[in-house]
Amino acid sequence: MKQESMQKAFMYPPRSQNEFLNLNKKALHQLGYDVQPTDLTFIRYLLSHPKKAIVILNWVEDRVYGRSYKTTVQYFFKMILLVIFSKICAKKVIWIKHNFRPHNSGGSTKRFDFLCKLYSLLNIPPISLESYFSSPSLIHPLYKSNSELNADVEATEQESTIEVLFFGGIKPYKNLDKVLIDWPPSLSLKIAGKCSDPSYTQMLEKIINDRGLDVDWDNRFLSSDELNELLKASKFVLLPHSDNTMISSGSFYHAIGEGCNVLVNASQFGRVKSEQHTFVHLVDIGKISKDMLQTSFVPKREVRNEVLACYGENRVVEAWNTVLNNA
Repeated sequence: MKQESMQKAFMYPPRSQNEFLNLNKKALHQLGYDVQPTDLTFIRYLLSHPKKAIVILNWVEDRVYGRSYKTTVQYFFKMILLVIFSKICAKKVIWIKHNFRPHNSGGSTKRFDFLCKLYSLLNIPPISLESYFSSPSLIHPLYKSNSELNADVEATEQESTIEVLFFGGIKPYKNLDKVLIDWPPSLSLKIAGKCSDPSYTQMLEKIINDRGLDVDWDNRFLSSDELNELLKASKFVLLPHSDNTMISSGSFYHAIGEGCNVLVNASQFGRVKSEQHTFVHLVDIGKISKDMLQTSFVPKREVRNEVLACYGENRVVEAWNTVLNNA
């Protein structure tokens, strides 16, 4: 399809640390949208072509935390202007709400709450990546294409050398400290991810040492290739996030794309996914054992087949089509 004949869409933020934005851009391209970043061209286009383009906003309410005070204040007012300008000038604004609360807030959520109320006042409803939160909803894309997943299904399964893996940035809302307090000393745990908080790092290391746990912690940022290799070698991935923090989890979709089983706690996300899939296991950390893991493990080939059917590229495109045509 020629770019001139495509409908215009603008997506915020212009870039992210993983492939989430690019994967959604590909889905929108299949529906006839030319997706561009929210830069100066975005401002010029909406001013010269009012009510002609759609604007897709991700993490607006989340990005006003985790910065210096001056930068935070600047971002806060920039986000207010972005939302209002988009509402006035765009044909449609799609607010993708990723979290119940900001991850880097340090306790206060006033700016987050203000921006959520602003969306509400402007009659912009939240669209999430999970059907339990909003209807219609989008589908979180997998980090592998359908062809790559099909190739993995057909390939000979490699031997899993890691029983349980916890990966990603180490932050308190992910409950790793609570996990380690109850983790069985007889069961090995691989942790792969950087903790940028020295005091939290010290706390975790103390629990590991005091309890004599069989934990191997690679405390650094891993490349995508390194992480993918770890996931391929892992049977289970642990996702013990606090309830009412994240609506959806990119780590979940990354893990299941590599055929991993997932151990979850009784968060809303965890409960829903454990009801939907046999490879998602609702667990009490203190009661995990090698026998339990061996009995409940679903082979990676079966996981990938189910994942393809539920979250493949065609499902992502279908969900976008529903959301775009809903209003």
